Amino acid sequence: MTAAAATGRGPDSGTAPLQRQDARQEQAHSVMKALQPLQRWAQFGWPKLCGAMSYDLLVAPDIDIEIYGTLRVETGFSLVSAWAQDPAVDRILFLNAVDEPDAGLGWEVRYRVHGVPWTVQMWLLPTDYDGPRSADLVEPMRAALSSGTRSTILCIKERLVARGTEYRSIDVYRAVLDDGVKDIDEYDRWCRSYSSTGLLNWRPSPRR
Repeated sequence: MTAAAATGRGPDSGTAPLQRQDARQEQAHSVMKALQPLQRWAQFGWPKLCGAMSYDLLVAPDIDIEIYGTLRVETGFSLVSAWAQDPAVDRILFLNAVDEPDAGLGWEVRYRVHGVPWTVQMWLLPTDYDGPRSADLVEPMRAALSSGTRSTILCIKERLVARGTEYRSIDVYRAVLDDGVKDIDEYDRWCRSYSSTGLLNWRPSPRR
């Protein structure tokens, strides 16, 4: 019996992971429409959608935003205090990482859509921040991805989530886009030698 049969699920076609991702994007866009974080942060700096949502690689219900501006704690709290009035918001967290490598202030807002808790992670960074910027990775990632590599990445991330394995998305991207990893077994072997920690300044190889 194949692994797919043992789980009661046939092997994915090339489009199935993409279709599931599209459904997650719809939920994510409903969160963005409700909270309007990009529009609201624009009065305080330059906000940029980044991470999996910006690459069309959503698996976990997380939305990542970086904002470049003046580091003022009251800035973020002026926004989250308004979001806290929304009954769909059930948690708000504040992170002060000014003295850490991230060198910024973070807020997390958890917003429920049809029972699914979506986390909007927002990092306020100084305008002259010289560390790795997720915002700078968006265009290189979109240029490097094809429907095939996007499907492979989604399948690997879905398998990792299904078995409860902690992972770094950037490692999955590196494995598939730089080293041609094709499935979860190859990814597990790749991780034994190449998994990363900490901040990483990486760009994908150009699409061939």
